[in-house]
Amino acid sequence: MFERVRLEAGMRMLPVLTGGLCAGLVVVAGEALLNLLVLASEWKAQATRLSLPAPTPFAAVQAVLKLLLLGAITMGLGKLLLPAVKHPALADLSAGLLVWLLVWAWVQWGMLIAGYVTPRIATTTVAWGLVELPLAALCGGLVLRWTQTQVAPGDLW
Repeated sequence: MFERVRLEAGMRMLPVLTGGLCAGLVVVAGEALLNLLVLASEWKAQATRLSLPAPTPFAAVQAVLKLLLLGAITMGLGKLLLPAVKHPALADLSAGLLVWLLVWAWVQWGMLIAGYVTPRIATTTVAWGLVELPLAALCGGLVLRWTQTQVAPGDLW
């Protein structure tokens, strides 16, 4: 019984990873737009206030890899939620909202309390993420289902 479950989960990792890559790329693009354009001056002032050095290229690569991994985790969570919600897009949306709550909202709240971010950075990031994460999860879920051979193109949503 347990061996069969492990094999089935292993056979389905490619769609989860491809969907996760797509979701992660959406998040990377969204975060780059938010932090390098929308909040750039706010982040620069905050880094000066906290006497932080400029991020290194190594730190940027780590951030991208972390967001790509988060995309895969989101898709895995969506697959786990599917039996409970029955509709694939609803499972993806639920996974995106859970990741938003536990990673974006919860962490920003803690960083705001600790004084590491300003209220503007925290609220803008949380609001941005409320759109970004569900959208990324829906895009990733679409790719995930597209890569599963037993799903017809008309059944992607």
